[in-house]
Amino acid sequence: MELLKPKDSRGPVGHGHDQEGLNKLEKKSRGRSLLSFCAFHFLDDGFADSLYLLLPFIAAELHLSFSQVGLLKGAFSASMSFFQFPLSLLGERVGELTVITGGTFGLAGGFLFLSISYTFSTILFSLIFAKGTAGGQHGLSSSLLSRVFEMSGRRAAMGTYNFSGDMGKVCLPFLVAVMINLWSWRQAIFTLAIGGFVAGAILWSLAEKNNVSLPLPRLKEKRTSKAGGWGIRNRKSFSALLTIGIIDIAARTALLTFLPFLLLQKGIPVAQVGFALTLLFAGGAAGKFACGVLAEWLGIIPMVIGTEVLTTVGILSLHFSSPSVIWVLLPFVGVVLNGTSSVLYATVAEIISPTGRSRGYGLYYAITLGSGAISPMIYGYITDSLGLSFTIMSTALMVLFTIPLSRYLSKDNHS
Repeated sequence: MELLKPKDSRGPVGHGHDQEGLNKLEKKSRGRSLLSFCAFHFLDDGFADSLYLLLPFIAAELHLSFSQVGLLKGAFSASMSFFQFPLSLLGERVGELTVITGGTFGLAGGFLFLSISYTFSTILFSLIFAKGTAGGQHGLSSSLLSRVFEMSGRRAAMGTYNFSGDMGKVCLPFLVAVMINLWSWRQAIFTLAIGGFVAGAILWSLAEKNNVSLPLPRLKEKRTSKAGGWGIRNRKSFSALLTIGIIDIAARTALLTFLPFLLLQKGIPVAQVGFALTLLFAGGAAGKFACGVLAEWLGIIPMVIGTEVLTTVGILSLHFSSPSVIWVLLPFVGVVLNGTSSVLYATVAEIISPTGRSRGYGLYYAITLGSGAISPMIYGYITDSLGLSFTIMSTALMVLFTIPLSRYLSKDNHS
């Protein structure tokens, strides 16, 4: 009996230590997952938004019209939209990490080809290849992280993920702007592409080692899901969310595409345009983080209405202000311009059931990003016909259409 006592007493203690160890491992694994996919997002968004700095240089070198500038940006975004959903389905079969890593290498390869392209057609092809291969990154990473953080911390994780992308929009374009001033835009993009290959290889090695791409068990999800294969719990809420997302991204991409030309028109030197956009992107990074947090306190609807109204005010202010005032306005406009999207991305996970999130996020990103691709093309033709001022002002007013739709985003409508 005395020999059994220590054995029995050690059993529960050992089990407690095992459970505590498992919890620590789980938290560590979740942290590594978040870090890995935030880093992939940092690279993806940083590369993508560097294009806004390059468009004035490409336009000047090839003597492009606003319509052609819009086509380049539109094709870049359209390729991501077109391949978004197929790559989401591919991720379900071969693994999210495989598709995301392949996309990172494809993105770097496209920019490498861009650095040695000297005709409109080859530049167009390089942009389509770059963003088409990387098209699944947002949807697959969002889906995977929403599963990893299914039990708790999902909104904070998604907010951190979105924030990392905006940090990429700040850091990499700033780095490109510095390199352009030191060398040339082609040498800057060549260097960025080589760095992308190296960073992608390192991230793939770390993520593969930590097995961060493994999905959570789906048995419980299948029992609890009532939303079908697409996972949409409330079609009316999803339709409203989708429409707001379409308008928001259409206005944002149109403004970012033609803002450098507005800055040049106001007399800001071309060498300073990159730094001006960096201020805008820095405000956007802060806006995505801050608005995600504020949405928890104030609610989804007040945040959507507030950010969209302030976006209209901010864009109109950029149009009518002097160059010296614009430098002060740019961070503020960045905050409200990007803040809405952070609120919308987290709301997608509340409307779509866990089993359908890869497809649901893929559908949401495909449609909204497709709208963001079409927007610069349309506004390019409008700018050629009616002028840059008309484009900027109509972009500002367009976002006000989201306000009546926001009432359908109430959490009461999600279930």
